[in-house]
Amino acid sequence: MKKHKHLFQFFFSLTMALIPFIISGFAFIGFNQLSNKNESCMQVYDYSSYIQRSLAIVSDETQYLSGVLINDNKFGDLIITSNRRLDRNKMQNNLYDLSINNLGSITPLFGDYISNKNIGFFQFSTPAHLAGISLTTNKPAIGQIGYTATIVNGKFETYSGRYSNSITLDNGNLVHIYSGTVDIQFEGSPVIDKCGNLIGVIIEGSDRYFAISSLSPDVLNNSFK
Repeated sequence: MKKHKHLFQFFFSLTMALIPFIISGFAFIGFNQLSNKNESCMQVYDYSSYIQRSLAIVSDETQYLSGVLINDNKFGDLIITSNRRLDRNKMQNNLYDLSINNLGSITPLFGDYISNKNIGFFQFSTPAHLAGISLTTNKPAIGQIGYTATIVNGKFETYSGRYSNSITLDNGNLVHIYSGTVDIQFEGSPVIDKCGNLIGVIIEGSDRYFAISSLSPDVLNNSFK
């Protein structure tokens, strides 16, 4: 009887000692499954379709510029683009023509610059079948691939680049730098991660790199002050 009691105490003590390891094991497995789910986003999302459905073409009859459709919970539907080739007076007078995926033109309700952010925006109402792309507030990881696209001569062209670093300009604008070559026609185009989330909008391109402006909630909040 005494022997059985000692055996019971031994196994009880062993079980209690192993409980933390068992819990840690389950937690580790769960974490890995979550990570694998995040890492497999591209199996769920087709990045080219995500870019294409959100790509807007801004035209004033003399030039074309890509933009990205987003839906902001606070400010509604917006098209964000680079402001280097936009005329502020034309934006405020609604003289630009907007089209999304060749699904028809949309007349903007309001347009302006986001102060000191190298970004311009149009605020408007969209048909129910158009959905804005989701923003991500996560900073890209070194080497992470960003996907972008534009329409050149009526043809949809995709491109990708690798994130290298970020810089903060004198005006406080956070800019992410990617290795790769894009020309001026890519300015204003969306850059998304492999999960289909919007990282930012291209504001500058060269033969070695392209720069995108981060779209944190603060950028949008400050633009409507």
